[in-house]
Amino acid sequence: SLTDCSKNLAFQLTNLFQLGQIQYDYGNCEVDDSGNGYAAGIVNFCTGTGDAWQVIQLYHEATGNDDEFTQYDDILQKYAEEGDGSTEGIENFCEIWQQASKTQAFMDAQNQIVDELYFNPSQKYADTLNLTLSISRAQLYDTAISHGATESSYSLGGMVKLANSRFGRDIAGNTTALTIGEYKVDEVEWLKEFLNVRAGYSSEGDATNSIYSYTYILEQGEYMWTDKITVLNNRDNQTEISCANSFMPSVPGSSGTSKAKAKSSETEEGSRSSSSRRSRGTSSQMTRDEEEEDADE
Repeated sequence: SLTDCSKNLAFQLTNLFQLGQIQYDYGNCEVDDSGNGYAAGIVNFCTGTGDAWQVIQLYHEATGNDDEFTQYDDILQKYAEEGDGSTEGIENFCEIWQQASKTQAFMDAQNQIVDELYFNPSQKYADTLNLTLSISRAQLYDTAISHGATESSYSLGGMVKLANSRFGRDIAGNTTALTIGEYKVDEVEWLKEFLNVRAGYSSEGDATNSIYSYTYILEQGEYMWTDKITVLNNRDNQTEISCANSFMPSVPGSSGTSKAKAKSSETEEGSRSSSSRRSRGTSSQMTRDEEEEDADE
């Protein structure tokens, strides 16, 4: 599994793609230009994909359902369940989100949903594959953040399945030999194929930036992350991230932009991704899509 250091680097790297900085920004909020409503919080939870609603529900448990969001529950639940990216009726959502993000309970809710929906499921896939390299396990987490961690064809599980199907012979290498079906495949070679599969589902924005950067890290031979790594930021410039820094903001509830920034040739690590931030969809959307795929088959 990922060590504390390698997990820290994995989270910093995904934050760089998602937020344009290495640290979480709990109060981050803006209209999502991919049509998924508002994108908010530490991994751009969206009102139109369902995960923002799950954060709010968890926050409700801590507040006894008496907090800033309560009056909007009906419409937030409706948008989440229907996969509706409308912002009508919740025009002040960002103001409310930012206010709630000053509380420990709301920060805890965001952290928990990241673990439940994205990090933990991604690492279960990594365990099933017997992945041993930091770069491989971190890439599965990053994919889960951008595409979700379900079995849908456009989500992490579907991409793993497709990558595995592309191997028809043994492929030797210098790292762990994975068992893919009846074949033995070097882990680095498997990861290259997985990145090729992911590229087929990503045309622009943070997901593409991630693929470029992970490919760059592979080319540098930085497979095991124990201290620091050199990556590409959202402007394709080299940036060093280190375990001396943290993906958590130094001041709770802040964006952390004033401290512990990654070393870069620019003043900022990279501009925030402007499009294709989300394609993971709601749970109900994924269920419907999978049923349609089964019907087509």
